[in-house]
Amino acid sequence: MFFLLLIGISACQSINKKVKYYSTDITLKNGTVLKGSTSPIANDNFSFKDAVTSKKSTIQNKDVQTITKNLPDGTKEYAQFEIETSKKHEKKETILGAYVVKGDLSLISYEATEHTRTTQNVNNRQTFVNETILAKHYYLKWSNAPGKEVNMGTRKAQEEDFMDTALEFFADAPELMKKIGSEGYQAKNIKKIVEEYNAFKGKK
Repeated sequence: MFFLLLIGISACQSINKKVKYYSTDITLKNGTVLKGSTSPIANDNFSFKDAVTSKKSTIQNKDVQTITKNLPDGTKEYAQFEIETSKKHEKKETILGAYVVKGDLSLISYEATEHTRTTQNVNNRQTFVNETILAKHYYLKWSNAPGKEVNMGTRKAQEEDFMDTALEFFADAPELMKKIGSEGYQAKNIKKIVEEYNAFKGKK
């Protein structure tokens, strides 16, 4: 019975979250322009609700050229981006991602469903609970090169990986590089770092 209770808790956390739709303009690769609203743009497809007919349909990410989505905190632009999935084996793939920062160096975000395991206090006992979350990944991208993922972890090895990435992208901004790794210039502050880098490049 206790096991069944845990399954129920896990299901509620991943399934019962209400999906919010926001006003969106979509241009497909075949030239079709759609106006309506969409669910979160994540994984391989998303739900679309037509503004005129209110009809719902599923759109495959690979069929999209661009998206402009109007959110409470502003407009978000989506496009197709090539990214590295494995530097060691030089593997690449194309994702439908969103601009977080758009400039000489762009910061791209991509959301994907992931399954995680967390501990929670259930009946005064620490218990493992399975959750399905929408995880956000960030990529640094020059216009003429595939995007590279930013390691957002806080463990020592993950922080060292972030510093290696920073050296690869920001080495020509020595004053900025001196700050990276210190308070306010860590992986979680990547948007701020990219904005400062682009401002520096704009002055040269």
